[in-house]
Amino acid sequence: MQKKQSRYKAHLFICNKTRSDGRKSCGHDADPDLKSILKDEVRERGWKIFVRVSESSCLGVCDAGPNIMIYPQKIWLSNVSRDDVPEIMHILEELIEG
Repeated sequence: MQKKQSRYKAHLFICNKTRSDGRKSCGHDADPDLKSILKDEVRERGWKIFVRVSESSCLGVCDAGPNIMIYPQKIWLSNVSRDDVPEIMHILEELIEG
């Protein structure tokens, strides 16, 4: 095993998974392009060296989804839509510059 420090100041984990049994989940109201939109915004701002955007497995609060967790800051964002992207970018900007 090798142990390394992450180079990222923030890592976004996005859940937009859908349950197979039809119960409410992050994927029910998720914008399928949300991850791509966030990745594009991060790239356009030149933040790829500071911010990582990844899909996650279930975050455990399907009823509040779609959900995003930002680590290591432990910031939880629920009911996220593409309309929230400017605010998410503002949060990231504060984390990068802070």
